[in-house]
Amino acid sequence: MAKKATAKETKTTVAEKAAVKADSQAEVKETKAAATKTAATKAAKAETKTTKTTTKAVKETIKVEFQFGGKNTTVESIVDSIKEAYKAEGKTDAIKTLDVYVQPENNVAYYVINGVGEGKSVNF
Repeated sequence: MAKKATAKETKTTVAEKAAVKADSQAEVKETKAAATKTAATKAAKAETKTTKTTTKAVKETIKVEFQFGGKNTTVESIVDSIKEAYKAEGKTDAIKTLDVYVQPENNVAYYVINGVGEGKSVNF
């Protein structure tokens, strides 16, 4: 026959159930807190990315034009001429450094690319 639970056993069972329920509620709270923290972290990262993107969008434009002896030329056109001359020489190495020395009275720009090329020049 089935044995009836005593009052002491019933109290223990109720206390155990209450403890399990309290643990469950604590786990739910911890999970919610972790989810909130994760959401906040994701939002902060998204805001940081937006700030970086906005910062990158601002770009400064500088234009320098030489006017000498009735002629006009820009830095960009001189640099483009130098790059074309470099390629025409059969060079394929990336240009890491470019030093340019402009002599407007002679319409000449002397250049040194990657530390090599003394005496090389282009006319403009």
